Amino acid sequence: MPTIKDIPQELIVDLKDKVAIVYDNGLFLEFARVLAKSFKKVYYYMPWKNGFPKSNQYIVGEGITGIERIHNFFDYVDESDIFVFPDVYDGDLQLYLESQGKLVWGSRKGEELELERAAMNEHMKSLGLYVAPYVVLIGIAALREYLKEHDNVYVKCSILRGDFESFHSLNYKFVEPKLDELEYRLGAMKSIKEFVVEDAYDNAVETGCDLYTVDGEYPTATLAGIEVKDLGYIGKINKYSDLSPKVTDFNEKIANTLKNYGYRGFFSTEVRISKSKPPYMLDFCARLGSPPNELYQMMYKNLAEIMWYGSQGYLIDPTYEHKYGVEVFIHSTWADQNWQEIEFPKKYRDNIKLRNACCIDGKFYAVPQSVGLPEVGAIVAEGDSIKETIDKVKEIADTIQGFYLEIKMEAVDTALKQFKELEEFGVKIL
Repeated sequence: MPTIKDIPQELIVDLKDKVAIVYDNGLFLEFARVLAKSFKKVYYYMPWKNGFPKSNQYIVGEGITGIERIHNFFDYVDESDIFVFPDVYDGDLQLYLESQGKLVWGSRKGEELELERAAMNEHMKSLGLYVAPYVVLIGIAALREYLKEHDNVYVKCSILRGDFESFHSLNYKFVEPKLDELEYRLGAMKSIKEFVVEDAYDNAVETGCDLYTVDGEYPTATLAGIEVKDLGYIGKINKYSDLSPKVTDFNEKIANTLKNYGYRGFFSTEVRISKSKPPYMLDFCARLGSPPNELYQMMYKNLAEIMWYGSQGYLIDPTYEHKYGVEVFIHSTWADQNWQEIEFPKKYRDNIKLRNACCIDGKFYAVPQSVGLPEVGAIVAEGDSIKETIDKVKEIADTIQGFYLEIKMEAVDTALKQFKELEEFGVKIL
């Protein structure tokens, strides 16, 4: 098992002497906060500049203990020793910093594996991986005509995640209002917008690996589990070699691609598994997954070392004390357009992972971002058994207060049922 002891002695450093910048878009603020416990200083940067900037992006990170929010990225480049990119869209900046001799942890141009959907499908085919039948359509009119003739498909877009989230079209009748709304919002773009439409992969359970890689190499232990979409996650840290090939086959076949990208960062897979069809890697996440990065923050005790040495080409394994992790999202339909105060006991601070947050006069707020996402944070817990860990999450959930806040614990029962189904398909994770 690779450890820091396997790294050349001259490269071993005290991270308490080092400065990091986390370059984020608001979702991974808490990740920066956890890193601050290991580094001398952690700066947090979130883009905010345009012709008419608002407070909503400018203030994210302010008042959060441990980190320092900065507003001019390049003012701090010379001072910083490592640059952490937990999200996509800044591969060019990562490559530039690396060309200047800086340490960088991130996907680099490997972000294309997530953002370019059709190209990724074709690349997977070239690697011998199963890909569900799909078509690429240009314009909302073409999409409408296709959906009139094809039921039970999924509509996705490339690159511009903010235009719309992937959605299911059971049939045209039910999806027509969604298309009307989308056509209105796209405006003049409606005739040139690209849509990727995939056939559904039914009678299956979705699982996956939540990994990091250094040039296509993987750690010998990793978190794997089941996400209940937008609601929660249950996972376990497994030996990588113990995971079913149905889960890891994609990882092995994509490894050389990751190496070619110089990919040194986190990624997650969403693999659909059934009895009758080959496993299908549905969506590649070329960044920190959410979930379960919120669990990494608690369960992996050496996150800073993983990134520091990984950015130099040295892969080390995670260290951990507990195998089981549970995460349940905190929702608010109010928060997307309004400031959402979130109250919880101080003793649970490390179990509460907030998104797009700030702290003003000792009060925590989710800052409205107007992107249509209800998740304002998550509750996480780790333990030596699933029951113990679920009970911890329930205990914490009962103490959280705020206007319009919802914590949907039913996600836990849904995930547990899916683990049983997965075992019927020959895949055991828990």
